[in-house]
Amino acid sequence: MRPDRIMFIRHADKPAANEGMGIEADGKPDAESLCVRGWQRAGALARFFCPIEKAHAAQLKPATVFAAGAGPSSKSKRSMQTVAPLVSLLRETSQVDYVTTYLKDDGRALMADVLTRAGVVLIAWEHKVLPSLIGHMPRAPIVPATWPDDRFDVVWIFDRTGDNWSFSQLPQLLLAGDSTAPIR
Repeated sequence: MRPDRIMFIRHADKPAANEGMGIEADGKPDAESLCVRGWQRAGALARFFCPIEKAHAAQLKPATVFAAGAGPSSKSKRSMQTVAPLVSLLRETSQVDYVTTYLKDDGRALMADVLTRAGVVLIAWEHKVLPSLIGHMPRAPIVPATWPDDRFDVVWIFDRTGDNWSFSQLPQLLLAGDSTAPIR
């Protein structure tokens, strides 16, 4: 088995430095959680990756979803919170593997697992680590060296082409202010 498509997203929006804490799903303040805009994006991402229109569903609907887990060295819940609405929606309509066992710095182990999966795989991770994950893909194309701090609105897509991968970027365009510009 091996995936046909691997998609990478940064976790949804977090509080800016001057905004204070994020919030948990129940509204409780939490420094390791998304901000309100992040929760809005997380909800919108559910239909982005699992669209009602069936014609586009096969292209974006993941069979496996990975999110960075929380642990002693990384307490952030943002990656898991970002995909929680999507995983919930997928579980209503189909089966999905949901994996949160890897911490943000477990890139090699994460990608070894990803490369054993079939179909479409979605990975929600921390932006500072995302570009380095690509380095664990065999014959991976060149990607931008850094993911900008202010970009929560793009999907990196890798499609298998024989033994190689093609790379494209898809703007989410889910919330006001989202950009159509690719990450450079």
